[in-house]
Amino acid sequence: MNDRFSSFASRLNVPGLLPWQSYFLAFVLGVFSYRYPVASLTALGVVFFVDVCFRGWLKRLPVLAFLMCAAFGFSYAAQRAAVSVEGLAWMEKRTPVVVYGMVDRSEPRTDHRRRIVLRDLRYELDGQERPLPGKLVWNWRSPDYAPVPGQSFKGRMRVVPVRGFANPGGWDYGWYWLRQGVHWRAWPQGRKWKATWGERPVVFLWSLKSGLRSAVARNVPDTQGGAMVLALVTGDRSLLNAETTDAARSAGLSHTLALSGLHVGFVAAMGFGLAWLVGWLNPSVMLSMPRQKLGVLFAAPLVLAYAWIGQPSPSLVRAAVMYGVWGFFLFQGRGRLLLDGLFFALAAIVLFDPLSVFDLSLQMSAVAVAGIGLMFPQVRPLFRSGGTRWHKAIGWAGGLLALSLCANLALLPLVSWYFGTWTPNILFNLVWLPVLGCAVMPLGLVGALCVTAPWVAPFGVWCLGTAAQIMDWLLALLHLAEGAGYLPVTAVLRPLWPEIVGCTVLLAVALTAWANRRLFPGVAAVGFLFMVAPHVSIMVADAQDEARLTVIDVGLGQSALISLPGGHRWLVDGGGGSSRFDIGEAVVAPYLTRGRVPRLDGVFMSHPDSDHSHGLPHILSRFEVGAFYTNGMLPRGRTGKKMRAALEESGLVPQPLYAGEQVVLGDDTFFEILHPAVEYRNSHANERSLVLRLVRDGRGLALLPGDVQTDALASFVASGMPLKADVLVLPHHGSKSSIDMDFYHGVGAEVALCSNGYLNRYGFPDQKVLDAVGVPVFSTSRHGLIQAVWNADNVLSIRAFLP
Repeated sequence: MNDRFSSFASRLNVPGLLPWQSYFLAFVLGVFSYRYPVASLTALGVVFFVDVCFRGWLKRLPVLAFLMCAAFGFSYAAQRAAVSVEGLAWMEKRTPVVVYGMVDRSEPRTDHRRRIVLRDLRYELDGQERPLPGKLVWNWRSPDYAPVPGQSFKGRMRVVPVRGFANPGGWDYGWYWLRQGVHWRAWPQGRKWKATWGERPVVFLWSLKSGLRSAVARNVPDTQGGAMVLALVTGDRSLLNAETTDAARSAGLSHTLALSGLHVGFVAAMGFGLAWLVGWLNPSVMLSMPRQKLGVLFAAPLVLAYAWIGQPSPSLVRAAVMYGVWGFFLFQGRGRLLLDGLFFALAAIVLFDPLSVFDLSLQMSAVAVAGIGLMFPQVRPLFRSGGTRWHKAIGWAGGLLALSLCANLALLPLVSWYFGTWTPNILFNLVWLPVLGCAVMPLGLVGALCVTAPWVAPFGVWCLGTAAQIMDWLLALLHLAEGAGYLPVTAVLRPLWPEIVGCTVLLAVALTAWANRRLFPGVAAVGFLFMVAPHVSIMVADAQDEARLTVIDVGLGQSALISLPGGHRWLVDGGGGSSRFDIGEAVVAPYLTRGRVPRLDGVFMSHPDSDHSHGLPHILSRFEVGAFYTNGMLPRGRTGKKMRAALEESGLVPQPLYAGEQVVLGDDTFFEILHPAVEYRNSHANERSLVLRLVRDGRGLALLPGDVQTDALASFVASGMPLKADVLVLPHHGSKSSIDMDFYHGVGAEVALCSNGYLNRYGFPDQKVLDAVGVPVFSTSRHGLIQAVWNADNVLSIRAFLP
């Protein structure tokens, strides 16, 4: 590194990158290019440009070295990546088979579930056993047994290839599992299903760990505070319920539920606390070893033991590696501790497993630590205060707030990109994190250690109970704040990748300008260009005189978007989900906010069945929605409760629609309501679905009939209302219960679209429907997201996300 750059870095609290660190970034971008070539290669060019500007043209790093590092990263990722496997014929027919395998992982999950990953797979069909490549994942609800790795398994199951929701910019579940070598998902078959397990392997360390977890689970109180202590101490989250996890997420505290670098930091702090105590009791120890090195020695075994107890959490292992590197540097008395330690740890992790760069937990840990390392030294002086203990306490609280602010600010682009939401509740960290680190975790870990020894077991039970009681108080405070509306979660625009690149560049420029009073206008201009360009392209697209019908891939459910010139958008249905998975939050909202603000002109709910309505409460509560239209019915149960709360919060009033009415969407564009008629008497929710006909310039573009079946079809076909449309969305996902030849002839569509899940258990779309409709059918299970586009002359074209 040249003298000018060294002098520049030494005057800054913001450390510059060493040459090998710049090359490592190029290597990481090469790994990313395996999945995202355009974005990664563009980012590589930006990294090289910024590096040259900061180092100076005469001392720039060779561009060829950058390219070679990136090429090596791409090749390494390609060599380590698993290749997807096609489904077999019996899978396509949904035929259950007997599966044989070996337990690879056995992970407790929230709400009394267990995730089982099997390896060494075989299946039995027609009396013959055959091998099955890759691994299989299976989510076991309310398990009555806890298998261990290495244990054999036999059970009758339905197996399908792992596949995600194929929408642009969405979370790729298929790739998430594929990079772990998992090719298949499975479901037990039969009401009295029973697994056959082999003999439990005798592994001393696993037995010891299992016994420790069981002892903690037996002795924690049967409360959510006790469930939190069990999760924090052992990583077992099976006792946590949905209300607790939802409240923690609303408060921006989700990171405290899954074992990660935060918890390893608490454990390491306990080691340094022991070093301080030893030094206070026996100051002479400090003469032979400084307190800093003694803290590293005390913290190392605690961190290793905690990482072992919390297995098999990859995030915990990676956090232990990071803290191990930092501890080594601290023991050696090296400078640039945080940034260099982060790079060395990441290098060790990525060289061992290059595909880990795609892991969200690693990305968030690295970005948070980098944000703290770069920004905290600039912000911390603002909160320093001396004098009385009261002033020191205020300064300490301000420092903690600054630490959280730096991490959250650095994570904002990443969180916005992945989740499309922002939780502006960092003040809860001022209460939650100190209590967690200074009371709950020390008490929980000491209690876990003591309950395994009979002579101190009562003390261990007291420690666990006290930790659980403290957590119950914190959770009560959390639920109180949630009930009072003090935990808002805001939907935000999901940045496109150029914006993330631009934001990173502008942040680097801002930090250097603040710390060194020097601005790099060329670098700032590049960052600004990357921030603005995506919005210009979206504005140009919205200005085109086009109408679009987009059927979003939501699995076995339905959600469609109508887009009109000027950026006007109308959502019809929001997909389904369950108590643990909300399609509206996980799939629909991220697609709607991809490069766009969370705003809709209106939302239509065709009928209250959960596969159409379950995702709408999230949309109604987080988006700016102009109007909400229904068929006069609202959902019941959990979905209904959430929807009524969302309507109350947003102030929206459901507007029932009936046959003969129109809803104006834009200039010369409207929805014509064909069904249900006011006098229609069938009370079945499917039969009362809204049937919407999209009309533009007097031409029927598309017909969206919800889940109507033969009775409703016959009713509005006989009414003589116009049905003609270029595109038909198949009623009831292509069920044979909705076949009506008069209806198909009346619509006279050029093409049909179908929203259905891949190899769904109902067999939608039925082959009889495909034969009867008489036109090409595009389905989300085959093509992913489907878009019908009409240009200014109303000429139709079909676009699909998957070829």
